[in-house]
Order: sequence, then structure tokens, then C-alpha cells
Amino acid sequence: MLTLLSSPNIASKADAIRIYDHEVQGGTVVKPLTGIKADAPSDAAVIKPIGTKGTKGIVLSNGINPEYGKRDAYKMAWSVMDEAIRNAIAVGADPQQIAVLDNFCWGDPLRPETLGSLVEACRGCHDAALFYGAPFISGKDSLNNEYLGADGLRHSIPSTLLISAIGMIENVNQAITMDLKDASNLIYLIGDFSPETKAVPDVPASAPQVYRALHQAITSELIRSAHDLSEGGLAVTAAEMCIGGRLGMTLNTEDTTLFTEVNGCLLVEVTSACSSAFESLFANLPFKKIGAVTQEPTLHIRFPIRESVSISVPDLVRAFNTPSHL
Repeated sequence: MLTLLSSPNIASKADAIRIYDHEVQGGTVVKPLTGIKADAPSDAAVIKPIGTKGTKGIVLSNGINPEYGKRDAYKMAWSVMDEAIRNAIAVGADPQQIAVLDNFCWGDPLRPETLGSLVEACRGCHDAALFYGAPFISGKDSLNNEYLGADGLRHSIPSTLLISAIGMIENVNQAITMDLKDASNLIYLIGDFSPETKAVPDVPASAPQVYRALHQAITSELIRSAHDLSEGGLAVTAAEMCIGGRLGMTLNTEDTTLFTEVNGCLLVEVTSACSSAFESLFANLPFKKIGAVTQEPTLHIRFPIRESVSISVPDLVRAFNTPSHL
């Protein structure tokens, strides 16, 4: 857990984020970093442009995973599209009002294998856009990203697709952040959580329905916090929520599913008073109650057949804010 939290792909990006002024004109409702110490990773940013009337806002999110591109460019496109849309919905974006942009960073397309992976990624973008009903409104490409190695040969960067999503939130006052809010609240895992050992995880067929139900739960004010499962899987998602709220969590799961990465899934925090309404909303969709928020600042992970594991929140914070350089 601590090694993953400090790894470059997961650890805090605060140094990069704070180089840029994301507070221009004070329009950010949900910032890139959130939580009681403003050091936990937001799923997306919510912006209310100064001078605009009403409560509508703009949601901006991203999806990227070059590790997937090394293995399957088509499925990488599906995964990063799902991540961008999932992140936008996690803060309150309407899934019916999301548009996307692509940014391809590739090597020399005159090489057959490079062009082949680029075509596969484009095919994935097309199919995923139709699946989610999310139109591409713009994009760009950066090709010929290669360098001459010490071996005297040309090497390409990993085939990398960045998907950016822009969505609408009807009422910015209902925007959700990922940090845990109150002890004794319940933790649910929503989405088709089917961890399998695959090079790149599939996108569940139920994902659009799960996202629509989550949006309805948010607008009905049933959700206290939400955070998507991405790099590092279930355990890292839980740890980041603890970091954001400086609260603990009891998590009940199988040890074999702790770090497996999946698409289409999120952890959500729900009060006991709202649990029945929440469960009714998800009655015909995949969900599971898997834990609870605790006042004690410790992440307790309980397994069915072996001893539980406990990690203090200060240790999680320290690992996350101290990136390793592998």
C-alpha cells in the first residue's frame, strides 16, 4: 500500500499542480487538490465562471494510462474514456451532457507497428464515444515522439492517449468531493467489480447505467463523497479518501482484489439515514456495502480468512506526499 501510494504514477502531483494558477478570478468550486488539508487528489475540477448567472457550472476531468497503451491500444482508449467520464460524474456532472477531446502522443506513424497501434486507439475512441453518447468536439495529436538511445537505435515513447472531458453540473452547490466527511457513514462499492488478471481491464456493459444512477443519487443529495477506482485499485482509492478527510475506514474485501485495477467502479460515502434510498436507487445495478468511516485515523482492511491489516492515516499521508523516483 505505502509503496504504491508513493509511486510516481499515484503519488501527489501537488508540485506540478501548484506551478499553475488554478485560482485565477476565484472561479474554482472543486479544486485539483481537495480535503481538509487541500492535499488529496480530486476526481475533477468544477468551475463557476465569474459573472455567470444561476448555479450552473463546468466540470473538467481527464483520463490517461500509458501503461495500458503498451499492451493494448484499443482497450486503452476505452479505459481512459471511461476514466475521464467516471471522474466527471464523480463530482456531479450530468452524464447526458459530457463531451470529450483526444490528445494522441505517439511515435513515428510511418512505422507499421506504430501506425497500427494509432489506428487501434482511434477505433477505440470511436466505439467508446458511441457507447457513452459522448461526442468528440476537438482534439490534437503529437507524433514522432522518438529519441536516439544509448544503443544507437530510435525508440518511441509509450503510445499515450489523453482524454479530456467537459461536462455540465446544474447546481455547483451539489458538487461532490472525494474526501471522507463523517464517522459512522457507510462505504459502498458501485459498479461491476469483477477483478480479472488481464493486461487491460474491460469496461463493464453496465457502466452508463451505473453513472446515471450515481448522478441521480448526487442530485438527490444521497452522497457525501465519491472517488473512482483507477491506478492502484480499491485499496488506493480507499486510502486517498482517508487522506482527504483525515478520517479512518474499515474496508471488508478479499486480499486478491485489493490492488487489481478495474473500470466502471467507484467508492461512495452514504449516511445511514440515506442508505435505504441509495440502495433502492441501485437495486437493479451492481453495488455492495463494503465498509464504514471511522473517527480513528486508521485504514483497517479486513479479510475473510486471514488477519486484518491496519495502516494509520498519517502513514498514508506521508507516503502519498513523498513521491519515490523509480
